[in-house]
Amino acid sequence: MNLPAAPSGIRTLAINPAHCAEEGPTLASDHMPIARRSRVSTVAAAAFAALILALAAPTDAAAKDLRGRFGIGFNNNFSSLTSISVKVGLPTDKETLNFQIQGLVGFAILADEDNRFFAGGRVLLPILAEDNLNLYGAVGGGYVRFHDNLSAARVQAVLGVEFFFFGLENLGLSAEFGLNLDVAPGRIDFTTTSGTSAAVGVHYYFGAPKQKRR
Repeated sequence: MNLPAAPSGIRTLAINPAHCAEEGPTLASDHMPIARRSRVSTVAAAAFAALILALAAPTDAAAKDLRGRFGIGFNNNFSSLTSISVKVGLPTDKETLNFQIQGLVGFAILADEDNRFFAGGRVLLPILAEDNLNLYGAVGGGYVRFHDNLSAARVQAVLGVEFFFFGLENLGLSAEFGLNLDVAPGRIDFTTTSGTSAAVGVHYYFGAPKQKRR
């Protein structure tokens, strides 16, 4: 079928379907340089990460105040046995000064443990207070009885950290590493805490912080 000729003064445009199929639609982003697209992606990823951190971070961060609070839990800080542990915070003038007294007792009756019984106490001394984290040192002594019925006096010095997850303000998780000195008749033993690994503990704290009375 013959099509009518285009009127005078109007230009015609010839379209090649095969050429369109090869080229496909062209987007503005296709003409963006690769380096520029990479920078845009990096900026977007950084902005997204900053948003996630801003939403996840606590809004009222403060040093963990343990003055006058009572904590009960367990740990293997002083012996290879998992011992029952009690902590009591002493009243001080500043919330960043968390002096604590700790008592521990652990025993094994049927299990074949290196330590069969342990009882001792320590004093925890504050070193550094961060948001929801306390760095401390500890010194103490106790009595330990081994599987071969040998008994000894134990002296310990450690460096530890106790941290609290946001939303779990009363639950403290601690990790320590230090040295034990065991003194028994005719025997002196010098070892790292809890054998050869870092000692860990969990405590739940009760009560409200108490300041020192003046």
